[in-house]
Amino acid sequence: METDSSQPAPSLSFSAVGAPDRKRLSALRDYLSDMMRTEVEALAPDAPFEYAAGLRVVPGASWGTAISSPVATTRTASLIKDGCDDLMLVMPQSRMTIIAPGKDDLVIQPGDAVLLSKAREMRVVLHERSTCWALSVAQRDITRLAPRLGAAPILAIRNDVSTLSLLARYGRLLENDPLVGSAVQAMAARHLQDMLTLAVGASADFQEQAAQTTLASVRLKALETDVLAHLGDTNLSLEWIAARQNVSPRHLQRLLARNGTSFSDLVRQARVARARAMLESPHNAGRSILSIALECGFPEASALNRAFRQEYGLTPGEVRWRR
Repeated sequence: METDSSQPAPSLSFSAVGAPDRKRLSALRDYLSDMMRTEVEALAPDAPFEYAAGLRVVPGASWGTAISSPVATTRTASLIKDGCDDLMLVMPQSRMTIIAPGKDDLVIQPGDAVLLSKAREMRVVLHERSTCWALSVAQRDITRLAPRLGAAPILAIRNDVSTLSLLARYGRLLENDPLVGSAVQAMAARHLQDMLTLAVGASADFQEQAAQTTLASVRLKALETDVLAHLGDTNLSLEWIAARQNVSPRHLQRLLARNGTSFSDLVRQARVARARAMLESPHNAGRSILSIALECGFPEASALNRAFRQEYGLTPGEVRWRR
């Protein structure tokens, strides 16, 4: 179906002001569930709850301003299964905290901004009644311009980045522009995407992330190599590996969490994989399951049996029999 090039860009608005508090929260939950795919929780239950927002939408970008009472919105593990990986820039006028598994809490001060990925499980806490300006774009449009951004970023952009305030002013101007025609709308989206990329690229957090991308890959490879080289050591620990690599255990924990795993899972999976390879090898046909378990770092055959069932749904004996 062809798009009518003479139509203005759509404007969406929502207000939960004036209705009883229970209805306001119910309406807001429905709105944010549909539009943002988030759960919502009021943080000041004894005070009247207010929320109002206006949104402009064009192909490639959506943006607008919201006024809200203290509130927490959450992208849960179940909600991120919707596959949405859009990026959202949020500029609050009061303190905001971003809480995400595997990362330190990130505090955003008034005037700063944060770039969030909807592909990441997180909780966003707005501590006071505040106005927030936000811009949402498809991740592919930004990573095309900033390929080192990462798969699911959470980046602080401090107010000393001059492009940030310019982006917000431009976005607010566009909120009152009819943006008539597909060409004008495409230009607005492209300008917003370009300015967002410039603001992100100028931020210290992005520079640090970009600088550490290669280092993180090298560190993870070194961690995996160390683990594989010492699987038979029952005292293998995160603290021991961290000391060998001259980093803190917390640093390695965050590195593994960003890759969706933990040290215990990494070690267990590596030990089970080696044990399976040994069980399936004809060269080990005469060895007992206990001796293979001990060589792979399991304290006893029953521990290997439990790990095998967890990983493969089979026992070591069944794997050997199938071979």
